[in-house]
Amino acid sequence: MNPLVSIIIPIYNVEKYLKNCLLSVKNQTYGNFEAICINDGTKDNSEKVFYETVGNDPRFKLFTKKNGGLSSVRNLGLSLAQGELISFVDSDDTIHMNYLEELVKGIVEYDCDISICGHNINYPRFTIPSCFPKTTIMKQKTALSFLMSDMMIKNYSWGKCYKKKLWKDIQFPENKTYEDVETICKTFMRSHRFYVSNKLLYNYEIRQGSISQQKAAGRNRELKRAYRHQMNIVTKKYPTLKPFGYINLFKADIMHLYDVITTK
Repeated sequence: MNPLVSIIIPIYNVEKYLKNCLLSVKNQTYGNFEAICINDGTKDNSEKVFYETVGNDPRFKLFTKKNGGLSSVRNLGLSLAQGELISFVDSDDTIHMNYLEELVKGIVEYDCDISICGHNINYPRFTIPSCFPKTTIMKQKTALSFLMSDMMIKNYSWGKCYKKKLWKDIQFPENKTYEDVETICKTFMRSHRFYVSNKLLYNYEIRQGSISQQKAAGRNRELKRAYRHQMNIVTKKYPTLKPFGYINLFKADIMHLYDVITTK
């Protein structure tokens, strides 16, 4: 079995990073994929970088739309996807050459609905790896407990591969931040088996100016809104997981306190 994987890549003002991202996708050991690259009204030379890097590779498709934000890009990508499987890669990140091979194996060989890999968080001067000590198969409640704790399984869309059918009627909320927190849990709620690899296959780059690094007055409010939404979805079926939700609300307050202290 050799399912087609649709990789959704948002592009917006990433000309410095896009080449490395596209090359890391192009050089995958698993070659049956389509890369749906969406130009979200970029104002730099990202489109030129795309054509110079992968313009001759028919697996890479570039679509252009009016700027609408990350959620609108991902929603468009989901509507365009032809693959049986879905994966997300941010355009300033890179993936290991075995990223798709490992994630597809987890779904096909182990009969799982979602596969997850470890990742590196790359800061300018140091790297923090995050992965399980060994590869494992999880059931739904266990996977949700890790997702809600936002530790070993992060609330990011990237670093995962999903059966496309999980996304039916699910969209990322537009014009909101922390869109992954209230969206990814919905796909987990439709999944029965999860393949969690201990391999570090996704490189998440922390750079100045990225959305995750921006401080805003409403960050605490938006994060708590997303965590409450997630908690409401999950605890309807698993009320015993509610403490994880309260811990996340406390974490949001700590992040807010950090912002206040560091901006004084």
